[in-house]
Amino acid sequence: MAIKGKNLEKELLIAGNRAVFDLSDSAATETVLYHKNYEILIHKVWVQYVEATSADAGVEIKIGSPSDDNAYFSLTSVVSQDALSSTEYGTGDMVLATVPKDTPVCVAHAGGKTGTGTAYVWFSYTLQ
Repeated sequence: MAIKGKNLEKELLIAGNRAVFDLSDSAATETVLYHKNYEILIHKVWVQYVEATSADAGVEIKIGSPSDDNAYFSLTSVVSQDALSSTEYGTGDMVLATVPKDTPVCVAHAGGKTGTGTAYVWFSYTLQ
């Protein structure tokens, strides 16, 4: 989808909803962040560490579909992060950036981090 004005055409960048995860939760968690009847292209993913993370090994954070939870993006949470620090990932970090029409986008984490850590995860996209 393009926005058009005086001699101007550019893509409308939309930020998806956020999911917050307690990384040291004992169970895996999955949240649907997006579900509309458009094909989209994910441009960036952000992970913001709301609570400082301990030096213990991180846990996997994934963005995918209900049938493949890491279809689009996967990373291990960063250890020893300060509270409110964030990390940004671009299309080069994606497994696959195009989400087919009518496909929910889910964000999940594996759970089970030994130490502390809470993180927000969100993404930006354009309609195709």
